[in-house]
Amino acid sequence: MFQRLNSTLLLISKWSAWGGMLLLLGAVFATTADILARKLFSFTYQGTIDIVQLFVLSSAFLSIPYAFISRSHVAVAIFTDRFSDRGRAAVSALAALLSTAVMAAFGWFGFSHASIQVEYGDVSQTIGIPMIWYWIPVIYGCVLSSLISLVMGSESICKTVLGERSLP
Repeated sequence: MFQRLNSTLLLISKWSAWGGMLLLLGAVFATTADILARKLFSFTYQGTIDIVQLFVLSSAFLSIPYAFISRSHVAVAIFTDRFSDRGRAAVSALAALLSTAVMAAFGWFGFSHASIQVEYGDVSQTIGIPMIWYWIPVIYGCVLSSLISLVMGSESICKTVLGERSLP
């Protein structure tokens, strides 16, 4: 069960990370085009800052779930290396469940704040991009990260209780 769920979440998070990389590349191109236009033609693209901010923010939050599922976050294992397999699984379960709570709280806060901004009709300062477009990747990334952490925590709890060989 965990293998199928993990492979599905891995596929989704990989595609999200690829989308994030493309958006980051778009931010680089938008900034470069604006700088070249300003230097060569004394012309500036209106709204470059709004677009670059949207792309960079989206890039980060679309990539965070992949960092969770690939276990790419910084970890200090100096103490846990001495634990048994079940002990390491218990520490991993605790870390994953804490991550689930934190990312779910971020997602909930993002959803609440996005709802308020939609209600008021907030837009970006320069070219009027609706602020919901800034919140959608934040909420998506937080929810997907929470789900990934929850699955990883559940798997670690099973390893803690049943042992490594007993997992389906």
